[in-house]
Amino acid sequence: MAKSRKENKILLASLFFICAVIFLVIFSWSTSPLFKFTGYDSNVFKAMGKFMADGLTPYKDFFDHKGPVIVLIEWLGYGLTKSEYTLLLLQAIFLTFALYGVYKIAKLFLNTKKSVLIALVMLPVCSFFMSGQHGNTVEEWILPFLVWSTYFTVRFFAYKEKEHSFKCSILYGFTFAFAAFSRVTNAAPIGILVFIILIYLIKQKAWKNILKNALGFVAGVLILTIPIFVWFAVNGAFKEMIHATFIFNYEYLQHRAFVPNAAKLLRHTVRYLLPLVFAVVLQVAMIVKKKDVWLNVALLIQSIVAVAMQLTSPLFPHYLTIWVPTIVVTLILAVKDYGVMKLFVRGYVALLAVVFIGTNFLSFRKYNNILADNHQLYTDCCKDISKHIPDKNKNIVSIDLNPYVYLATDTKPCYRFFHMEDAFATYDPDVGKEWKKMINSGKADYIIAGNLKRRPCYEDIKKKYKVYYHNNRLAILEKK
Repeated sequence: MAKSRKENKILLASLFFICAVIFLVIFSWSTSPLFKFTGYDSNVFKAMGKFMADGLTPYKDFFDHKGPVIVLIEWLGYGLTKSEYTLLLLQAIFLTFALYGVYKIAKLFLNTKKSVLIALVMLPVCSFFMSGQHGNTVEEWILPFLVWSTYFTVRFFAYKEKEHSFKCSILYGFTFAFAAFSRVTNAAPIGILVFIILIYLIKQKAWKNILKNALGFVAGVLILTIPIFVWFAVNGAFKEMIHATFIFNYEYLQHRAFVPNAAKLLRHTVRYLLPLVFAVVLQVAMIVKKKDVWLNVALLIQSIVAVAMQLTSPLFPHYLTIWVPTIVVTLILAVKDYGVMKLFVRGYVALLAVVFIGTNFLSFRKYNNILADNHQLYTDCCKDISKHIPDKNKNIVSIDLNPYVYLATDTKPCYRFFHMEDAFATYDPDVGKEWKKMINSGKADYIIAGNLKRRPCYEDIKKKYKVYYHNNRLAILEKK
């Protein structure tokens, strides 16, 4: 009997893994062998993994405002092998764990067949936010930790347990740290779940259990935080890591926050926010009908926060990936009470189907009409530039370019800032001063550049460099 259960688990995990691979091949354009488009963010992450594998220290030798866990994942997935296939495999493993977690959540209430089906529903939900965003996004890597944290939360409320296990709180703490060390706002979903559990335990006056769980949560945070702190301290980059991950990220969010115009907001809502908006309707309906009230209150807060955060950000849809568990668990709870929620469930499934078809149709049309040809021209120019670099052992940096140029030329930057240099300088005055100092130092023997005339650093660069070679899109500048 035990052997049969183990075989079923392996079979189920294998099914989820195969589905994850198929899904990623279709929707993760930056790592799929089917598409010739690598995506900007994905190239930044791959470049960071490559730089680390080449011996550079994150934040001290190269700068980005994403946290250290993403650098580590990209080092494992791309940096060590320089292959998208390894990265695709790692993506598939993470996604498989997420799918299995959703299955476990559904299995708390439903039979095996329905649970498997709802687990697979997570894939088209992910595609809303992933299609057109090229895959290999920060939020994808957090998903399995959020899903499994959600599982233990749902189980706690579903079984009406008197005490919450501190072991689960260790996972919550680890998930919180993992999310925070990618981008601080990614910790919002787990933070809300922990808050609701705390309110529930306070209501139960379970003071000892609250203390145990608080200690468990802190322990989970420290399990990840201590190794990160120690590694960066030993490598002389602790201050730089803290600044990039937390201080600079705050400044970045302050500058990128905005209120979009009505037309853009409407388009974005129709394409990406409808699943969350309708989830609010489902959650309110279940609360009114007194179905899983604590869980639905938690989900309702998550949904409201998700929409609010999205509407005060640059409207990047991949930011919404961290809320996929919210959408899926809402559907699970509604299906559980299908007799009462029949019309809501049918309407929600129909909505998800329409948004899935419409969103992905627009994304793939954009790829076919614009992205593929433009990217192919850029990659061809990068490969051409690679052939004409006089000496790759000398100091090289690219300015005003997609970081794919480092992957195509197999080079690494001699300056800490390797992409979005002028943009970063506008977010933080200290970064601006450091960037100007680097340009004026003339440390780079060669600069690979695009249209520098539109950049503030152009006047400083043209004093020290001349054009060595150029093609349709790029140029090699050589120090005079």
